[in-house]
Amino acid sequence: MTAAFSISEALASGFRLTRRRPLHIWLWGVVSVAPSLLVGALMLHLFGAVALMDMAASEPSAAFVRQMMQFQALSGLANILQMLIWVAVTAAIFRAVLFPEQPVRFGGLRVGMDEVRVAVVALAVIVAFYVAAIVIGLVAFAIGAGLWFVSEMAAVALGLLTALAAGVAVWIVLLRACLIMPASIALGDFAFVPGWKLTKGQVLRLLGLSLAIVAIILAIELILLGLIAVILFLGAGINIFSLAALMDQGAPPTVDWGVLIPWALAAFVPLSWLQGFLTTVMMAPYAEACRSLLAQAPQDEPRPVALG
Repeated sequence: MTAAFSISEALASGFRLTRRRPLHIWLWGVVSVAPSLLVGALMLHLFGAVALMDMAASEPSAAFVRQMMQFQALSGLANILQMLIWVAVTAAIFRAVLFPEQPVRFGGLRVGMDEVRVAVVALAVIVAFYVAAIVIGLVAFAIGAGLWFVSEMAAVALGLLTALAAGVAVWIVLLRACLIMPASIALGDFAFVPGWKLTKGQVLRLLGLSLAIVAIILAIELILLGLIAVILFLGAGINIFSLAALMDQGAPPTVDWGVLIPWALAAFVPLSWLQGFLTTVMMAPYAEACRSLLAQAPQDEPRPVALG
């Protein structure tokens, strides 16, 4: 019998994990949001130290340019920190799904070989994706250029069809590779080959799972945005459309940082939990799909001890 995983069970895994370890969800969100707070603090420092006329000037002052360069450098470091945190949080989520009975400390956040494997696999997939995109672009351009002098319409059409077909092929490859990261943690090794084998015959299910995850995330975000808009309108009398019209007229709203900062700090707790929740809902299904397929693997295939 062909191995398969349940899409509904995979989708439910993130919600089950949230119910089982709510404090871990919050901790994952806190560390994920921390770099954004750093960037926000840098922006407050910049806007507090630079006059608005300097920002709007056609030739900004040397002080403004220097501060902007410092901001760009520090925000770049914050982005690197964000990626490293994503690796740690993703590894923690995968372990929580694959090994639910394993005792953990600090929400499962740590620095070890699991994190190294996740980082290496993610980097390999990203590099392969960009290399493939460049190759596809060059091939499509070469086909279009070769036919250009024969028929411009045929050249454009064939070039677009080539790019479309290659794009679909890359998408399929990404779906085939999406279980390599959780398999690497489950098997305790760089599971490029075992993770690839796990997805054989599972492309349509993985496609359905990925689309369902995107739909759930978008639905949650749209509902929350609607609630926030209603709260702002009813509680503070802020009309988003009038605010947009005011900004179009060139009259920026006055910002009272002394009032805004306490509110931002108060919102940090629920927003960080929301970030952890969305990350869990997004990543846990792949670990559950991996766990299910590994449990159905033939006895001669490598499997993690916890899955039997």
